[in-house]
Amino acid sequence: MQQPSLAQQKHTARLEARSRLLPVTPEQTKFWGWLMLQHLQALPVWRTARTVMCYMSCAKEPDTTALLQAVLGSGRTLCLPRQQEAPGQMEALKVAALFALQPGPHGILEPPKGLPAVEPGQIDLVVAPCLAAAPGGVRLGHGGGYYDRFLTRVRGSTAVFCPDLAVFPSLPCGPLDVPVDLVITEKGIV
Repeated sequence: MQQPSLAQQKHTARLEARSRLLPVTPEQTKFWGWLMLQHLQALPVWRTARTVMCYMSCAKEPDTTALLQAVLGSGRTLCLPRQQEAPGQMEALKVAALFALQPGPHGILEPPKGLPAVEPGQIDLVVAPCLAAAPGGVRLGHGGGYYDRFLTRVRGSTAVFCPDLAVFPSLPCGPLDVPVDLVITEKGIV
């Protein structure tokens, strides 16, 4: 019997992850985000990071609002991703407040055009989104490859906020998939 392709394996894993996240409530995602921030703040990487990139969470993802506010409130530089015109490409833009964010092409809030861009190599910590993660830092994204392309240029630390129920023992991973340094769940560091 023929082995499923990497794309088929990822598709199956995404379906499983979405199924696991289906019953999650907004109250749970908010609580998860707060707990994950507590775990992150206990790490040396948080204490030394001066420039932090994060994402605006969507439904079923751990709420990143507390993290975004913590970065801004601590005097660090906050970067948020903005999709570029080239397919699969994004840039990190420096933001000073969250009220000016606008829905991007996929409906995700992002900074408006014209804000200063920050080079990926200048970012000390990137917290990337994921549908699922596995020990060793394998992250399963939504399938666009935006973060995998971006993370190849990051020299700082990388992490994901991933609910414990979306941590798999293993996930399909190809040569273009970039693992993260830390998988942070509401229960701690995987």
